[in-house]
Amino acid sequence: MQRPSHKIITRLTAIGLLTVFLLCAVSCSNKKAKGSDASSESGYRAYLGEYAYDLPAACMVWEPVAGETDEKGNPVYGVQYREIKDLDKLLASTDTKFLIYFNGRSYGESNSDVTAVVEEIAEKLAGKLTVISLDGGEFNDLLGKYQITMIPDFVLCGYGMEVKVFRPADTSSWSMQEVIEWLASNGYDIKGG
Repeated sequence: MQRPSHKIITRLTAIGLLTVFLLCAVSCSNKKAKGSDASSESGYRAYLGEYAYDLPAACMVWEPVAGETDEKGNPVYGVQYREIKDLDKLLASTDTKFLIYFNGRSYGESNSDVTAVVEEIAEKLAGKLTVISLDGGEFNDLLGKYQITMIPDFVLCGYGMEVKVFRPADTSSWSMQEVIEWLASNGYDIKGG
C-alpha cells in the first residue's frame, strides 16, 4: 500500500475546510435578523391564531389586511384581531411588551369609543407595544392579579418590565386622553416622541 503524498493531504484538507466554510456561510445567511418581521413570527406571534373578532381574548396586531392593496399595489395595513392560542405563554414571551386592555363585553358594556382609541394605540405603537384585548368577565384571575376593580382598565407588562396599572385619580370619570398621557409617562408616546 502506497502512502498518500503531502500534496494530496493538503488538497483534501483545503477542500474539507472550504466545504465547512461554505456550509457555515449558507447556514448563517438563512438566519432571520433579530427584530425583523420574520423573527417576530417565531416570537410572540407563535401564540396567535386566525382572525378572531368575537373571542374574549384577542391580540390587536398592525399588519397587512388580507387581499387589500392601495392604488399602487402596496398592501393596506390595519389593526387585525388575532386569536390568542395560549395567553400565559404569550405574556411570558420575551420579545415584546404588552398593553392589556380589559373591557366589559361580558357585562354588556359598550366600550366602542374606548376600543377605537385602543386600536389607534395599537397602530401607533406597533413594534414597541403589543395590545391584548381581554374580556374582564372572562379573566377574573387576571383582574385579581393586577388588583383591577373597574373596567375598562389597562395594564403595561412584559418580560423584564415592572407591571404598571392605569389608576386614574378619579375612577368614576376619566378619559382616554389620560390613558394616552399615562402611556407617554411610561415611555410609550403615540406621537412618536
